[in-house]
Amino acid sequence: MRTPTLLVGAALLLATALLCATPASAFDVESFFGLRGARTLQAVSSPPPPATTSPALVFPPLCNCDRRPRSSPFRMALDLATSGPETGLQRYCFRVDNVGGCDPRLKCCNGQQGVEKVEFDVVAGCKDSLRRVTVGGVQRSYEYNTKLNVLRITNLGLTPSSAPGTEVCLFLASTSACPGLAQLCNAGSGVCKYALFNKDRDCCPPRAPAVRAPPPPPRSEFPFCSCQRNSLGSRLFTTASENVTLVDGGLTRICFNVQLKDVCANPKSKCCEFELYKFEVEVDGVCSKSLAYTTVDGNRKAPFFQTNPVDVIKVTNINKPISSVAGTEVCLFLRPQCNSLQKLCAFHDGSCTIGLFNKPGASATNCCPLSTVGL
Repeated sequence: MRTPTLLVGAALLLATALLCATPASAFDVESFFGLRGARTLQAVSSPPPPATTSPALVFPPLCNCDRRPRSSPFRMALDLATSGPETGLQRYCFRVDNVGGCDPRLKCCNGQQGVEKVEFDVVAGCKDSLRRVTVGGVQRSYEYNTKLNVLRITNLGLTPSSAPGTEVCLFLASTSACPGLAQLCNAGSGVCKYALFNKDRDCCPPRAPAVRAPPPPPRSEFPFCSCQRNSLGSRLFTTASENVTLVDGGLTRICFNVQLKDVCANPKSKCCEFELYKFEVEVDGVCSKSLAYTTVDGNRKAPFFQTNPVDVIKVTNINKPISSVAGTEVCLFLRPQCNSLQKLCAFHDGSCTIGLFNKPGASATNCCPLSTVGL
């Protein structure tokens, strides 16, 4: 009658040997399959969970991949220079960077892995707020899975050399339930957890970009077109001249100067430098009859005061290359009814919003960095 006792003892010895011989990471179900609640193999004596319990998914869900933080050199960061409003939309762009710092002994850090897929941890109820996705400026299809709370963009085909600098942009409807990242992403506070996958889909360390202070909220959607308007992405900016003078005919001359920063805050922006083609001022439409003419570096130009579909003064065909743009002077000659910035500009607070534009078609990127100036 000792046989059962011997069998039980042998079984326990075998189980102990298996546990000792097998690394804990081999049973790290959460790290490889994304299941919360089974972090390591439980003790033999621990009772199994009730049959009705289904473990909650963690991000990225149901993925058999290496989630260790040091397994991959790739990160994404919210790019404030290329993010911003468009007509009816808010654009949020994440830039892929190779920051190094991973363990070269791991496959995910062997220098041969690119980026094939990106997943975002999102709120299921925000699906209708997402209107489109672009990768490298090209619109792409995507999957918004409301059951798994994940947004997937696949078949990216980015190599180790082409991945760095690529931007993944999400376009959210401004008047929807989720107009910003604070509503879209499960992490809250404008932070979006994401995972970048290699082609074999076995590298996927989840990360969250560092929280950065957002730029001041725009006062409007000026210049009411699709362009990169964030001042951090360009060396070009505008100042107002204090030299406000009365000239013949009862006109008031108000001038602005285009200047160049020493460096571009976002050196990867395609709008750091460009040939200046156009100068726009956001104005009040009641002043449409007040603009007599404009000048660029003293050369007179006909007035261009647009009132439809939006109110804006335009000075076009400036055609200044980056080498000679610094110090360019643009002057408005105004009649008495709107002869100050407080009267002329849209918000009547003594300041004006001004956009500087590159030439249409000169680049794949439309540039319009904004400046808010006052006297």
